Amino acid sequence: MRASRMMSLLLHLQVRGQASARDLARLLEVSERTVQRDVEALVASGVPVRAARGPAGGYRLDGGYRTRLTGVGLDEAGALAFLGLAGPAQQLGLGEMLEGARMKVWASLTGEARQRAGRSAERFHLDPTRWYTTAEPVPCLAELAAAVWADRRVRLTYVRDGRESVREIDPLGLVLAAGDWYLVALRDGGRRTYRVSRVRAVEPLETPAARPDGFDLAETWALSRRELERETTAVEVTVRVSAWALPRLRRLVPVHGQDRVPLTADGDVELTVPFEDGLWAVSAMLGLGSHVEVLAPAAFRERVAAELRAAAARYA
Repeated sequence: MRASRMMSLLLHLQVRGQASARDLARLLEVSERTVQRDVEALVASGVPVRAARGPAGGYRLDGGYRTRLTGVGLDEAGALAFLGLAGPAQQLGLGEMLEGARMKVWASLTGEARQRAGRSAERFHLDPTRWYTTAEPVPCLAELAAAVWADRRVRLTYVRDGRESVREIDPLGLVLAAGDWYLVALRDGGRRTYRVSRVRAVEPLETPAARPDGFDLAETWALSRRELERETTAVEVTVRVSAWALPRLRRLVPVHGQDRVPLTADGDVELTVPFEDGLWAVSAMLGLGSHVEVLAPAAFRERVAAELRAAAARYA
């Protein structure tokens, strides 16, 4: 247990460059005193861990000391982030490198460690694709990945709302969310998010991308997602909905309204839910068919009723 923790501590220092005792204690879920003892043990074994005092102090590895997995090449090491995600790695053109790295890592394991890794693979599997859908075609994904990796500005041909436009952007990172790829970039100094399936062409430029100091892709994506999910409410609808349709209704309302919808109930339920767009609210109600009845507002109830009468007329 302690050996595993000390290896984790060493790898944290190797990846982060420097970390405080408090941060290491939080990451390893131990006390700061335990961190200190582990550092002392590493130093005693010959690992050059150095302590820096002061408000900006902490522990660091001296002299560029690094541990290595023998035989794993640089390109293969870059693919290791996709272990367990062979499909996305293949889309990025990293499939062969990932497989090569996986085999080398596997070969480096001891008998007991390899057995444990095999048990994990037999019991846990990551599948980022949503149910009842196929992945969106992303013919420009590999070109965008190359630009992101090379920190190169690109000229992007992008389609939104049926209209095509051309814009110059600084690509910062690619994100796979619920089976769909998104590009995080800077345009005219402002942060933008693009759906990769809507990119029609990518032209690399000679200009280096303006990558902000300390840019954190995961943190930036989380911020973008929160901003999108905090969209304003255009209409609130009071409905009577059957228990069967509750899970479907919960998926149709925006994030800030999902906690109003229980996942189970005995019989019909009356509740009020928000929608960020009136047209989408109508479509949602129609999609639930006879399992939902709009109670209020009266004007919205009539709007849904009119759509139902128009649809019924087509089948008369």
